[in-house]
This record gives sequence, structure tokens and C-alpha cells, in this order.
Amino acid sequence: MPLQPLREAIQGWKPGRAGALDPLHAIAAAWPAIVGPAVAAHCTPVEISGTALVIATRSSAWSQQLQLLSIAILGGLAQVPAASKIERLTFRSGLLRPPASRKAGVRARTERRNSPEPPPEPAADVAEAFERLRRRIAGVRRSTRAACSSCGAPLEAAAKTCAPCAGAAEKDRALRLERIVYLAPWLSLEELREQFPTLGAGEFERSRRHLLQRWWLVLERAKRAGKLSSSGLERHVASSYVLLQSRLAPDRITPAVVRNLLGPELDALLWPAAPDKANSGDSSNKAR
Repeated sequence: MPLQPLREAIQGWKPGRAGALDPLHAIAAAWPAIVGPAVAAHCTPVEISGTALVIATRSSAWSQQLQLLSIAILGGLAQVPAASKIERLTFRSGLLRPPASRKAGVRARTERRNSPEPPPEPAADVAEAFERLRRRIAGVRRSTRAACSSCGAPLEAAAKTCAPCAGAAEKDRALRLERIVYLAPWLSLEELREQFPTLGAGEFERSRRHLLQRWWLVLERAKRAGKLSSSGLERHVASSYVLLQSRLAPDRITPAVVRNLLGPELDALLWPAAPDKANSGDSSNKAR
């Protein structure tokens, strides 16, 4: 499936109501303020079971310690509107990863100390978050030599278009090719290359097989229903199907070819013989 351009994703996004925030997410967001950042590094809420909040801890020792602080924790949870139904706490030990080694902690602190700028504070609202994103994208674009020819997104040197734009162009090309193959199924690969100069045999065959699958589903549905739609679409589909499947020119399609490819039941449903021609086998209007 082609990727969706970021511009379309942002335009289609709508913020939800603040009150609709999941209770567990609201509790997790307030957890460091409730128990303190040092304690929050060793425990985290993972589930709400009825009126109980399930808390994962690093060890049984931490579970015992937090059990002693249950009253204080419940008092802090009472300040969170989404946690109004929490009445008790349960603890599960050993579900968190062990703390990083002292060496890893020293390395992380060194990297943060040498970082050119501290991590930004959380955005105050959605508008500010999107503004930060726009500024960051603009900075990347200024520092990147290559850009997508369609949307202007920064690219690697070897690419000409970004993945979402390339996917959208590929989908559009496939639809245009299938539309032409449907309207003129007798065209050869060489004739189609007049409109699609870079069309290869593999791409043409994929388009042909895709149409054959779609048309057969339409014909099977009409066969099961025992009737055609009021638009008569099935006859156009059947003509296209016969020409694509047989790979014959229209003037070489005979009633026998149609019956052989569609079967006698579909053939009779699509082109019922007139009473005075029932014995004549007249099917001259087929596959046209």
C-alpha cells in the first residue's frame, strides 16, 4: 500500500476531546508527579482491573515498599479525574527491565552533558507541537541538497521523489493503464507503449491479470444472482474479459470462444437468444 504524504495526514487529523483520554494513559502521565521521579523509575501503572490499579515493579522489594505507601499513592490518584474509580492498588514484581549498569549510566550522562542543546520542554498544546514540527522540517530542508520534486520533502542524493509521492504516482499510473486496457483490451504491448513509453511486459501482465480477476468476480456475482444489473455493466465486463483472456482480435472472437471462456450458463444469461433465433446460434454481438 502506498504511503500517505505527511501533508495529507496532518490535514486529515482532528484533535480529540481532553476528557476522552484513556484513564490508564492519564494515570501514567501523572505518575511521576504522584510518586516522584526517583520512585517512578522503578514502577509504572500497567492495567486497571475493576477498581484496582495494577502496578508493575522491578522487584518484590519495591512492591513491598510501595505497599506501605499505598495510602499516599491513592491520595495522589484522587487528584487525577480519570482515576476517580481507583480504590486499591495491586503490585506485580519483576515486569520492568533491570536498571542500566553504572557504566551505561555514566555514558548517558556524558552524552547529555556534551549534547549541543538540552531536550525541549513538552509542547503546551497541539498548535505549538505542529509549529515545532514545521520548524524542524524546514531546518532539515535547508540543510539537505536534494528535495522531492512533488512535495519538497528532503531526500537522499540518489532519489528524485519521496516514498509517499512515488507510491501515489505508481498507483495513478496503474489506474490509468487499467482504464485503457479495459476500454481497449485488444491493444498489444507495443500499441500501449505509445501512451506508456516505459511500459514493460511484466507491468502489462500484472495489469491484465488484475482486471481478469476483477471482471470474473463481477460475472460470478451476476451468475449467482441469476440476473444482470440495470446498467448492463456485465456485458461490457464480459467483452473485456473474453478479449483479455483469449488475446484475440475482436474480429476473431466467435460464439464458440465466448461460450468456452464464460461457460454456457453465463453465456445464456448475458446474451439470451431470441425465440426465433434460438436454433440459429446467432451471437454476432458478443465481445464487441
